[in-house]
Amino acid sequence: MMKRKIPTAALFILCFFAANSAWAQARVFNFTVPDTITDPLSGFQVEYTLGGSNYGVGAAYSELRFYISASPNGSTGVALLYSTGVHLSGTGWGPYYPPSGKQTRTITRGSIPASTVSLLENIAAACTPQTWYILAELGWSGYKYDDTVMGTTKQPDFYFIGGTISPAAIQPGGTTNISFDLHTRCPASSESAVGIYLADANYQLLSFIGAVNIASGAGTSTLPPTAITFSPYMPTGTYHIVLFADEYGSIAESNEDNNVGAFQLDVKGSALVAADSEGGQLEPELQPPFAPKTALYKLGSGAPDNYVRKFDYAPER
Repeated sequence: MMKRKIPTAALFILCFFAANSAWAQARVFNFTVPDTITDPLSGFQVEYTLGGSNYGVGAAYSELRFYISASPNGSTGVALLYSTGVHLSGTGWGPYYPPSGKQTRTITRGSIPASTVSLLENIAAACTPQTWYILAELGWSGYKYDDTVMGTTKQPDFYFIGGTISPAAIQPGGTTNISFDLHTRCPASSESAVGIYLADANYQLLSFIGAVNIASGAGTSTLPPTAITFSPYMPTGTYHIVLFADEYGSIAESNEDNNVGAFQLDVKGSALVAADSEGGQLEPELQPPFAPKTALYKLGSGAPDNYVRKFDYAPER
């Protein structure tokens, strides 16, 4: 049986391609991204150059992909940002060459897969900037990467996420218990305080009750049920116990308009009616009919007065 011989020209092309594919394959040569990207979903531009060449069947087309990754080699936290086809110029078996010169591409929210959009939203919302890597790859030739710092430093934002009062109705001289949960996602650099005040039915401040220390950092600060005992000379009627987060204005916040919450407290002349009262919930993000800082300055923070006898708060040491 005669053995079929491979034509010399074809054999040369196959041997050349096999020996040189590692360095000759079309790929991303240079790649840069901005040093900082404040909001990755508002769009950012990448720059790159392509080089090398492809041979053989299918050599005229390759796919260019961009990724975001927590590591420069794409081994952790990798997600697709954008992909597009690249047509290479050439004939026959090749070589086929990618476009030459510096290329630019703008990556926008509309071109990013939904799953990656969620990742970028979390990065943009983070309290501090994060270092990420943007990767580029033509075909399956291996990554080129450049690092960037994404996001901005966020200020803390105190707001009440819950609270209770029990009972919500008392007699003059009676006692009620309040609790609250105060949250900030981004950390505060120093301690602050929640000021607790008594106000009338129209939220006009009447009396300072006390202050609760709030530690620095982030997360939720909780006041467990704590007793407030009122004066026996307190007139009957509807009142509010008003809470002011960051009472002294010592913390710069991203939102200064959501620091106030309130409980309604009814002072009744009938012991039976007061005894039948159930608890109530904190009304968060209250918009008081006055400028809080001005009102607090005029009222001052002093000892219990004719409205309040005692606030049983013991700060942690």
